[in-house]
Amino acid sequence: MSFLNFVIFSAQYLPTVGGIERYTNSLAKKLIEKGHKITVLTSSLPNLPSHETAADGIEIYRIPVKWIMNRRFSIPVPGGEFRSIEKQLASKNFDFAIIQTRFYLNSVWASRFCKKNGIPAIVVEHGTAHLIRDGLLGFIGSTYEHIAARYINHNCKNFYGVSLACCEWLKHFGLEGKGCLYNAVDPDLVAQTALNGEATLFEKIDFKDKTTIAFAGRFIKEKGVVNLAEAFKEINREFPDVQLVMAGDGELWQQVKDMKVDNLILPGNLSYPHSLALLKNSDIFCLPTFSEGFSTSVLEAAALKAMVITTKTGGSPQLIKDENHGILIDSMDSADIVKALRTALRDREYTKQCAENAYKNLVRHFTWEQVAEEFLNIYNRHK
Repeated sequence: MSFLNFVIFSAQYLPTVGGIERYTNSLAKKLIEKGHKITVLTSSLPNLPSHETAADGIEIYRIPVKWIMNRRFSIPVPGGEFRSIEKQLASKNFDFAIIQTRFYLNSVWASRFCKKNGIPAIVVEHGTAHLIRDGLLGFIGSTYEHIAARYINHNCKNFYGVSLACCEWLKHFGLEGKGCLYNAVDPDLVAQTALNGEATLFEKIDFKDKTTIAFAGRFIKEKGVVNLAEAFKEINREFPDVQLVMAGDGELWQQVKDMKVDNLILPGNLSYPHSLALLKNSDIFCLPTFSEGFSTSVLEAAALKAMVITTKTGGSPQLIKDENHGILIDSMDSADIVKALRTALRDREYTKQCAENAYKNLVRHFTWEQVAEEFLNIYNRHK
């Protein structure tokens, strides 16, 4: 295949750290490795230029936006700078576009831009629930999401999901998911990055002669962080040699800290190498979430051979195929978490075997090499 020129529209991107950001960067780097040109169109961030080429070879444009919802949602701001970037992009003769998820206003604009400029595109869905779930704001938010989905579908009818669950969620909006462009990891790179972070992590956390349960992510309701801390309080009475390390920050961090749970360690936000080193040195990774497309942290935990305990959301059932690959819990309730942790901690050989089986499944199906090849197949179908 000859050199191709791709653009990825991603409302969130590095240095902000999250699932969509890592997905965009990892897929872009793999496509560059295969000889293609990648441009990322994202949202502005303080102290970052509106245009640059990063060290990894990815050309980045940042449109002016106003951030709301603690920087979880961006609103493009029209004006001279916006029009200038739009004009520059229109001149680049892109062969194909990826629009990351259907609920951002950036994606609404991206779908219109692609249609106007004759750029074939796909929309990749990363969610399995509405952005806001409860109350009046939930009603307003879900109404907006349905309107946005219809508008994007008017401009671009090729939708994919990062998991089968994402494709199923698209049906809620009357959209057809045409297949999966899975979330993934590079197992060798993950292992090397974890090794790089190990030495200095040992200065922060003592793993010696201790069984470690890990959590890494935002301290928000959707991740079940309070439920996990409550469950561990009970578990620790039965297994006093076990520690729980919950890495990350967010609106519920202080609430978890105030619970004063014995053997619960809260190191705050860790660098990416430190986060991976945490997973590498943990026996169990527990993510009692209720809304995921396909958790990057779950994939990284499997790559580093920590047993995974998580809910039946997103792509986790495709990685954790059965009870021999990990434990999928029915809900994020503390009682379900306690039951799963107790099962894992009572049989350490079972825990190790699950981790090994999940690793083998990941290597067979969920690497960036495989995803990049599938994307190029999708390009050939829709170009």
